[in-house]
Amino acid sequence: MSMKARRQASRAENRTGPDEPAKDQDESSATIAGASEAPDLRQGLNQLPGIGPARAAALARLGLVQLRDLLLLVPARVERWEGALPVSAARERVAEDALVCVRVRSWKLARFGRRSLLRVLAADDSGEIELHFFNQAWLRERCLPGAELAVLGRAKPIRKDATLPPVLVVRRLFGEHAAAPRAGELALSYPSCEGISESFLARLCRDAATRFAHLLVDPVPAADLERANVPSLAWAAGQLHQPASLDAFAKARARAAMEPLLHLEARLFVRRSARALSCAPVIDVPDPQELQGAFGFAFTRAQLGVLHDMQRDLSSARPMRRLIQGDVGSGKTAVGLWACLAVAKARRQCAFLAPTELLAEQHYLGARALLERSGVRAALLTGSTRAAERSVLEQRLRSGELQVVFGTHALLSERTRFARLGLAVIDEQHRFGVMQRARLLEKGLDAHALWMTATPIPRTLALCMYGDLDVSVIRELPPGRGTLSTEWLRGARARHPWKLVQERLARNERVYWVVPRIDAGPCGQAGAVARHAALLRTPSVAAFGVELVHGRQNARERSARLERFRRGEVQLLVATTVIEVGVDVPEATAIVIEDAGRLGLAQLHQLRGRVGRGALPSVCYLLGDARAGERLALLVRERDGFAVAEEDLARRGMGDLLGLRQAGASWNALAYAAGDPGICASVRHWIATQPGLVAFYATAQPPRAWVQPRPMAHSPRPAAISGVPGSDLGG
Repeated sequence: MSMKARRQASRAENRTGPDEPAKDQDESSATIAGASEAPDLRQGLNQLPGIGPARAAALARLGLVQLRDLLLLVPARVERWEGALPVSAARERVAEDALVCVRVRSWKLARFGRRSLLRVLAADDSGEIELHFFNQAWLRERCLPGAELAVLGRAKPIRKDATLPPVLVVRRLFGEHAAAPRAGELALSYPSCEGISESFLARLCRDAATRFAHLLVDPVPAADLERANVPSLAWAAGQLHQPASLDAFAKARARAAMEPLLHLEARLFVRRSARALSCAPVIDVPDPQELQGAFGFAFTRAQLGVLHDMQRDLSSARPMRRLIQGDVGSGKTAVGLWACLAVAKARRQCAFLAPTELLAEQHYLGARALLERSGVRAALLTGSTRAAERSVLEQRLRSGELQVVFGTHALLSERTRFARLGLAVIDEQHRFGVMQRARLLEKGLDAHALWMTATPIPRTLALCMYGDLDVSVIRELPPGRGTLSTEWLRGARARHPWKLVQERLARNERVYWVVPRIDAGPCGQAGAVARHAALLRTPSVAAFGVELVHGRQNARERSARLERFRRGEVQLLVATTVIEVGVDVPEATAIVIEDAGRLGLAQLHQLRGRVGRGALPSVCYLLGDARAGERLALLVRERDGFAVAEEDLARRGMGDLLGLRQAGASWNALAYAAGDPGICASVRHWIATQPGLVAFYATAQPPRAWVQPRPMAHSPRPAAISGVPGSDLGG
């Protein structure tokens, strides 16, 4: 065979380009059905006939590596179809799925580099509509004039001219190898990516379930499954991809969600058991009230409760592993500093790790005077520390001269060693990976660890994710704080928000102005640099002084600018989200957040927490369009970060609640499971009482793929079962 012929054969096997025919439409059915023997469910998908290197790589991007992953992949949506709609009705259902049966009149193909848009004019007896197929140029062969099509799509208005009728953006084309669903039939929706179409993956999963679902062996004994009213894995795999009813699919999805939770709980059980055998340094900690005098203020009852918890932990030979959750401004840092002071007085060293130089520097500057008054030597070590100074600091750490060191990832370096590390405090711990946190703890012999986060996590989800930790919550804010309100500005008020802050500037108060990006956005949105320049050109604002802070500035320059704002030399600070944490200016009473819809709820809540730290009433102004309306309205209603987190979890699943991905766990699945306390209780009971399950799940590979269920739909269109089930998030 010639080189050219071999290349053509290889291209035919792994065809994924936008201009190539959709040959994969029924390949999965033929290839899997043709397999002579049932494969090992742990083998790679590239062992299946018809799955070449290109498709295997594309499936891996979806988290599908083994046949077991394919069987336990949860469809994004299950719909009961009502049947086809006339074109006139489909045009009215903007942003909602609609199935239409039409006849083609004409088509046009436009190309944009490697991308393409196929525009098909089609009609039925009720009217005509333009169908849009993105990056599917090969479909023009099926869209010849006179051809009859059944398509699923969503009506979308044309932005350039609101007078034009909406177009239908096609999600799926039925016919040839995939018939349109009949009224009352259940239809599944799957993810897709470049190289893997949704219809191909649907057939691949369906045929795999038909042939191999019965091979899934459930490690959980049948008697336990029956007592918990939970189906077996084999039954669940079949019903995930060929559900007999919506109720059957819901039960199957609940069993699939248990898998990543079982893997996580088993690993946590092993870690808890290992920790019980460890021998940490016993710290003779005085009563929390005795060290309170060094701080110059009284701790709240919630803080004192956490301090007593830590006192018991540090006085034990079992290494402390405590997670402190506290809303923005609740005093978590003071609690962490108390622990550092207690450990340092016991002649042990402390490492205080922060995710950014700005936050590490603010912690150090705020704690330096407190520690010096108590006779504790402290230092700051970051990536910006000069080489000569860093060398001296590292030597002082190795000799034990330094007792507390604040820093960023520089603390994780192999060069950074401790003489007697007794405590590691990790702030904003969700920004660090599992291995990074472990690397810091390895610098001491069974050192105690205190993890802190200002990203509130609903309790059931926290128990799933951090089941090996003792969790403390600080809900009480320090006394003397003024009120904090949130307003979502729209229309005329959003066009001139600077007028809203002028009065506060005139009262010698400080104001933050947050712009998510440094430079201008692709659609003409202003960047922080341009906004700073525009405000400087506004005499009524510039008179109060305007400063600019963003991530491209070096640490010293950024710190100097922040210090000018803190001292009141300038009253208005234009910044990016670099000020999200670590900036505490009690005189700041207002914050304006542009393009708030681009930011996650947790990030918006953190930014809002930059104000309301003094005695004066404060306000947060959100500028955003209606597309982010639900999230912005939630922030307007709720001040409590835990309430925001719980409602967001119930409404949208994980979303941006934590903004993290850790190795070996599917957090979306955990969030789904956390929404059902019954699932969590059953899994914990099984793991606690059955060593065999611990041995299996602690070593086996957890499921890699979990599709985040879409929100429950309440509309005349096909009924869907999705979203997080009813839950007791307080439990």
